[in-house]
Parts: sequence; structure tokens; C-alpha cells
Amino acid sequence: MSAGAPPAGAAPAAAGPGGRTPEDDRLFERIAEATVRYRMTVPAILFLESVKPLSFVGSQALHFFEPMVRAIFTIPDYERFAALMERRENFEALLVAIERKDESTRREERERRDRERAEKKARDNRKESM
Repeated sequence: MSAGAPPAGAAPAAAGPGGRTPEDDRLFERIAEATVRYRMTVPAILFLESVKPLSFVGSQALHFFEPMVRAIFTIPDYERFAALMERRENFEALLVAIERKDESTRREERERRDRERAEKKARDNRKESM
């Protein structure tokens, strides 16, 4: 069995661009969500853009440190993430996922603030008319 083959009995998922499956795209979405939640969008994008030319070397470092990481953390998708980072187009897909999540989060926050301002203004207007 090759290193990239699915486990025995597993149905092979259709691979998309960069050799990604829908599960891989969901992994990127979860990473993007965590990055935006911790407000690390700009540092993450800066880091990923700067190391993109070294994507293969970086992925090999992830493989090298895997035993130590697994000893400390329980990260079920670590091995798959390391394999995905071998290809530059997957770096780009992760960057796009982070940017898309950041934009949607900013839009939601902006809409929430606008609603709060409108509600406050309506309350203030009611107080003045009394």
C-alpha cells in the first residue's frame, strides 16, 4: 500500500485540484476558521506567502516533528495536512480559505455593528420624543 492510498475498505474520494478531496477542503476550512477566530489572519497569510517556495521542505519538517507533536497533542489530521503542504497549490488553497473566512467574519461583524448602531439611534430618538 502506498503512503497516499486510502485505508483498506475506504471508498476513494474524488480528488480535486492539487490532489485534494472534499475532506481536505474541510480541513482547510477548519484551519481557516481557527486562524480567523484567534485573529491571526495577517500573520498566517504573511507566513504562508513567505514560505510558499519552501513548501516541500516545510512539509518534510512537519513529517519529521510528527512523533513529538503527537506525543503532546492529539491532532487527527496532522499527517494529512503535512502531505497536503508538499504542493504549492495547496498552500494557495489554504490562503484562499483563510482570506474567504476572514472576509465573511468581517462582513458579519460590520453588519452586527451597523444593527447595534441603528438600534441605539432608534432608542435615543424614542427617548428624545418623550
